[in-house]
Amino acid sequence: MSERLARRYARLLRCYPPGPRRAEMLGTLLECAPPGRDRPTAVDIVNLTRYGLRARLGRPASTSVVLLSLLVALVCGLLGAATGARLGWMLQKPLPSGAQARELTTAAFPGLPVLGGGDAPPFVPASGADGGEVYGFAEYWVRNTPETRDVPAYTRGVRDRLAGAGWQIRDDVTAEQDDEQASWSAGFTATRDDLILNYSAYYVKDHPWYDSDGSAGFQLSRTTPPWPARFAVPAGLLAACAGWLLFGWASRRSEGRPARTRGAVLLVWSAMLVVAASLYFICLWYTQPGPLEGRPLWTTLDQLSGAPTTLVFGLGMLALVTAALPARHRILAAAALVLFMVVAMNGRPSWTRPGCTPSGPPAALPAAEVATGLTARVYVTGDASAEQRNIAQAAIWHVPSVRSTAWSGDVTDQDYRDAYCGGGRITGASRATLPGFWLVELSSPGGFDGLVAEVGGLPGVAAVRHSAP
Repeated sequence: MSERLARRYARLLRCYPPGPRRAEMLGTLLECAPPGRDRPTAVDIVNLTRYGLRARLGRPASTSVVLLSLLVALVCGLLGAATGARLGWMLQKPLPSGAQARELTTAAFPGLPVLGGGDAPPFVPASGADGGEVYGFAEYWVRNTPETRDVPAYTRGVRDRLAGAGWQIRDDVTAEQDDEQASWSAGFTATRDDLILNYSAYYVKDHPWYDSDGSAGFQLSRTTPPWPARFAVPAGLLAACAGWLLFGWASRRSEGRPARTRGAVLLVWSAMLVVAASLYFICLWYTQPGPLEGRPLWTTLDQLSGAPTTLVFGLGMLALVTAALPARHRILAAAALVLFMVVAMNGRPSWTRPGCTPSGPPAALPAAEVATGLTARVYVTGDASAEQRNIAQAAIWHVPSVRSTAWSGDVTDQDYRDAYCGGGRITGASRATLPGFWLVELSSPGGFDGLVAEVGGLPGVAAVRHSAP
């Protein structure tokens, strides 16, 4: 008997579930092997792998268990690839800053004070009602001046200066004029190395005194790096194998127990429906024009690595608990998993957070903590007039990076508690005099500096602060 043959057969027999059957089959295979053979035949490899993987599922008379196991492996592989792709995106280089950013803004807007800039998180919420995420970008802009108000001419000048700095102009200047509203707009796209620059400018001649007459600026983002694909494929394969093995283990544990089997199967199908619905909406969103247009569909896998993955993971673990644990432990484990899913998807409940007695707007957060923050609060004093508050809101919208605003002035409101006490209850007499605030969502972290520049010195504005991450 060849020891090499025995080792190779033993490795193949690991496809079978643990148990005495492995040793029995190893002995049989070695007895039947002709003298001098030192490796399994191709037929042996295929048969042992196929029947071993099938044996891991248990229930030899069932065909539906094979179909369900394949679906579980497919879903686990998809979610694993989604998580791997997202991790791969984390390796992208930061956007230009410091001297690099100054070189770029000097070429685009020589002699003008530039707002915005900075780095950006790998993903930011997509604009519009469809939701989802797009790849992060930094925004740079300048307030309109007599020079920039000649939108077509100034845009062509920016294009020529960037071309002279080594940028490749991909979409030449497109200009539009609206005679009815007396407005002008123009833009173009340029690339250099792994950077994408989308320039746009607009000017509105007849506008209310409290509104901006427009701006000129650009969005800066990075092209798709190779890392997501390199992470997605192995992560997907590993997750598919893990899903198959866990499903087989649970199937064998619940074999002969109809109640456990029905409960576990119901939870598994619920997880399948969550993934199917998520994929459907992702595909609908992907077909809309936007920042992902023209990029491979697999890059939208990152949309699955948030709440859908958490929910599917929780349902899958509940299915395992239902199938594998005895009744006396099942309820406790299921309750713990449900609590985990609620906390993972909604955060720590407010009633578990300590209260506080603030005396005014919170202190500014350390710059390192909010370098890529996308939410801010504009605090308005309690004695500010309605006109001052409205002017502050209008000034907020002067910032091109602003996506939405929401007013919060009720001390019992969750946003209010988040701002002053980290979600805890506000106590003390000062709660009646605390400033209300505009909660501002930004599309780019650099928009915060522009927000401070626009509203920081207005009457009635008490402070402008980043929101805690």
